[in-house]
Amino acid sequence: MRQPQPGLDPAAARDNWSRQSSASDTGWATYDCKLVTPLYGGGVRAGEVDQSMPIRPSGIRGQLRFWWRLACGPFDSSKTMFQREAAIWGGIGGSGPTASKVSVRVDQIRGLQIGAAFTYQEAHNQPGKFKTSPKESDWVEPYAVFPARGELSKDKHSIAEPPHRLARADLRFRLRVHLHEDLDAQQRQEVQAALRWWASFGGVGARTRRGLGAVKVKDLEPVSREEVEGRGGQLCLRDFERGAEEAWKTAVGRLSSFRQGEGAGRNPRKSGSNTPGRSRWPEPDMIRRETGSHAPEHRPEHPVREVYPRAAFGLPIVFHFKDENKGEPAQQLLVPEDGDRMASQLVLRPYWDGQRWYPSALLIPGWEQALEVVAQCGPDRDHRAWPSESDPAERAALAAQIKPMAGRGDDPLSAFMTYFQED
Repeated sequence: MRQPQPGLDPAAARDNWSRQSSASDTGWATYDCKLVTPLYGGGVRAGEVDQSMPIRPSGIRGQLRFWWRLACGPFDSSKTMFQREAAIWGGIGGSGPTASKVSVRVDQIRGLQIGAAFTYQEAHNQPGKFKTSPKESDWVEPYAVFPARGELSKDKHSIAEPPHRLARADLRFRLRVHLHEDLDAQQRQEVQAALRWWASFGGVGARTRRGLGAVKVKDLEPVSREEVEGRGGQLCLRDFERGAEEAWKTAVGRLSSFRQGEGAGRNPRKSGSNTPGRSRWPEPDMIRRETGSHAPEHRPEHPVREVYPRAAFGLPIVFHFKDENKGEPAQQLLVPEDGDRMASQLVLRPYWDGQRWYPSALLIPGWEQALEVVAQCGPDRDHRAWPSESDPAERAALAAQIKPMAGRGDDPLSAFMTYFQED
C-alpha cells in the first residue's frame, strides 16, 4: 500500500484540491446548506463524526439515489426501475458497470461543533457507581439518539463504552452538483426532484429517518403534501414551532409517547410509585406467554396474541424486561424473519415550508409493505406485524383491542399518523 508523503496534511490537501477544482470547473449547480438538527455518525467508523470530513459527498449521493426512487416512481417493473436508475446514477448490469452521471462535491464546511449526546453521572449515596440512565444534552432528543447512549459495565462502576459524540446543528456547507451532458431534460428534472425530496425529508449521516442530520437547503422549493400523496405517501404536520430543533423534538416525542408514553403507549404508573405502568401493546405479553416466564404481578393479560404491530415501525426492536430476576423473560430481540434489519417507513423531522418550521411525520411511498413483514423473536416464534389488507375485519378487530390504536386507524402506522396530529 502506498504511504502518504511525510508531513502531508490530508485535510489541507482536500481544501487545496477543492479550491483548485472550484476555480476550473464549470456547469456545477451550488446549494448553500445548513444543518438544523444534530449529525450522528457519517464517518468511516459507525457512530463517529469525521472531524476532517463531517459531510460526505458519497453519503449525499446515496441519499439522492434513494429519494429519486420515491420521487420518480412507481415504476412499471423492477427491470424498468433498474434501467432508468442506472442511466442516471450508475450500476452493474449485464453489460458491465456504468458510472454515475451525477457528481456531488461538498466544500466550504464551517461551524463544526462536536459534543457528547449523553453524560453518565455518579449515583447518589453510592460512591464510585454511576446512575443507570445517562443524562441527555439539552440539544438532543434522547428517543431519537438512544444508540449514542454508550454503556456501563455490569457492576456500573465504570463506563464500558463512552457516549457517542454528535455534530451540533448550525454547521454550514456548500453542496455542488454536476450533471453529465448525456442526461436529457427529463432526467435532469428527475435529479432536481430527488434534491427537493432529500432537502425536505432526508439528511446526512445516520438515523435520518428519526430527524438527525436534517438540512435546510437555500433556494430549493419544499415538497408539498399534494406531491407526497401523488406518489402514494402521507405527510402530516403539527402546528409550527419557533425553530427546527423544537419541531424535531416535538415530532419524535409523539412517536415516543405513542409507543411507550404513560397514558398512551402504557398505563399510568400507580400513585406513589416510580415504576412505569404496563405496556398497552401486545408484544410483551406475547413474549411472556411464549417463553412461559413472567413475574407474579405481570401475568399475561393482553387479549391480542398473534401479531407484533410495532414491528411495522422498523426492526430490530429490543425488549428489555426490568424484573428478569423476579421471573420475567430475558432480553428479547425482534428481527425480520429474513434478515437482521428493516428500515422504518416512517420519517420524523422538522419540515420547512419556506417560511416556518413544522413537526412532520412522513409515510414514504410504498409504506404499506412494512405491515407485511414477518418478525422473529427467538427460535420458532414468528408472527406477522399486521394482518393482510385483504382481511379488513381482522384488522379492525385487532386494532380495537390495542388501546393506542383504538379509534385511530386499522393499522399501526395509520393509527400513529392520527395520533401525531392530536392535541
